Amino acid sequence: MPQIWEQGRPTRRQLVFDLGCGVAFAVLIGLLYSTTGEAMAVAVVLTLAAALAVRRLSLLAMVVLGLAAAAVQFAHPDWYAKLAVADLAYAALFFTLGAHPRLGVRRFGLAMASVGCAILLVWTATLAEHSPTLRDRIFVSVALTAMAALVCFGGWIGGYLRLQRRRSIQAEVDAQLDLIERRRLAESYEHELQRSRVAADMHDIVAHSWAVVAAQADGARYALHADPDATEQALAVIAETARSTIADLRTILAELRDDDVERSTPGYEQHDRLLHRMRLTGMRIEDHRTGEPPGSSLIALTAYRLLSEALTNALKHGDLRVPVRVEQDWSDGYRLRVVNAVGSPGEGTGHGIVGMMERAAISGGHLSSHQVGDQCRVEAVIPDPQRSDSGRDGLPTTHPTIHPTTHPTSAMKESAGT
Repeated sequence: MPQIWEQGRPTRRQLVFDLGCGVAFAVLIGLLYSTTGEAMAVAVVLTLAAALAVRRLSLLAMVVLGLAAAAVQFAHPDWYAKLAVADLAYAALFFTLGAHPRLGVRRFGLAMASVGCAILLVWTATLAEHSPTLRDRIFVSVALTAMAALVCFGGWIGGYLRLQRRRSIQAEVDAQLDLIERRRLAESYEHELQRSRVAADMHDIVAHSWAVVAAQADGARYALHADPDATEQALAVIAETARSTIADLRTILAELRDDDVERSTPGYEQHDRLLHRMRLTGMRIEDHRTGEPPGSSLIALTAYRLLSEALTNALKHGDLRVPVRVEQDWSDGYRLRVVNAVGSPGEGTGHGIVGMMERAAISGGHLSSHQVGDQCRVEAVIPDPQRSDSGRDGLPTTHPTIHPTTHPTSAMKESAGT
């Protein structure tokens, strides 16, 4: 995440500000104490001014200069509280320690403030020449230590509060950026899902339609003179297939232009139309059905697309002299098995098999395509979303896993899918 306040070297503007504060402190407070005639007092002021000037440039130099100024003051008991105004600079120094991002530095600043106040309390209590009675010495010691604690701990607490405030703001910014990134990824994921769905639908529609058209056109060409009725029937199938394909393509294009368009879903009654259309191509189909179809539009669409693609593969690459066996079980979700005799390998690219696997996986199920002897088998299992506890609204809560019986590449070669 990008950092609002970079923790690297200070900027030129910050260095100029610190230098200006140090110079102003040296001039104003130095002139004030120069009237006392104490050269060492002026030296302490200049030392504190130097610590202010380098507090962000070099933390070690700031600490050394601050300790040096404190040591000089403790070495002159006669000064007593004479440098109280100059000691206000320690508030800024401890502010720097309290606002430091490293925990060790903050703890060091807190420890130095505690040790310094403790030494000051003992030191002032021993100044008997300024307070002859014990009661006066205790009162003076406590008063001076309280003021020193207010300066040191107050500065440290102020810096620590600023650090926490900045971290809170940084956390809010990070959360907003994370939310934006999540939304972007979600939109990208939805866009990719739409692309995959449209690609699968386009493939299913075009591959199936053109396979039927090609088969009917070849049959009509061969029967043009020998059987005019068969030719007429083949042309009728071609026309019906073309009109159905155009309607499906228009629906897909409408969905791409407007997301609010309700998606058209093939119903279960279209299974009979699909089987009838495939039979008109000369394919013999043994249809076996079990159970009642559920009311799920997801299963209806998935079942139609899988059956259409499986029959298209059988039409293009199977041996049509042998009947194609279709088994559909609606007892628990949807189970499909299509068995056809293996014919010529053809020139399939394998997109059909992969598309069927992806479509089954999106629905929470799985599909396998493999060759057993001289037969090609396509088997699919789609769970009923109304009975499945894997997710809501028929969508799995976890990423679906594709479980082909064989590797997809092998399945493509074996079944010669489109």
